[in-house]
Amino acid sequence: MIFEICILAVLIVSAISDIRKKEVPLWEILGCAAVSAVSAAGAALTGEWDILGILISLVPGLVMILISRISREQIGYGDGLLALASGPALGIYDLGLGIVAALFLSGIVSALLIVFKRAGRRMSIPFVPFMAIGLGVMMLAKI
Repeated sequence: MIFEICILAVLIVSAISDIRKKEVPLWEILGCAAVSAVSAAGAALTGEWDILGILISLVPGLVMILISRISREQIGYGDGLLALASGPALGIYDLGLGIVAALFLSGIVSALLIVFKRAGRRMSIPFVPFMAIGLGVMMLAKI
């Protein structure tokens, strides 16, 4: 649970950067990667090492990077890199639930912005804040 809290803290800082500048700094991505590396090292030391689980937890981030490439950065590379870097610490199940919650929430907010004419169809909104909220909701659901 401590690694999930650390990832959530990094995502909150990244969300603030994403809202202000519409970019995710490299040091925040490396922060998630460092937490994941420590998590994996701890699992290796305790004998709970699951290399297949770690590799599978990279899939959502890789899919987001692929979607970013295909859609000409409609989803930014930083979003995918954050998901990729946080995957090993969270695991596929928690990361998947967090991303699904983030997509659902961002869809609702986008629809509301369009309905109330605060945004057009081409306006972009930062996704990392929704990832942070989705992860927070996922963590609360586990308690």
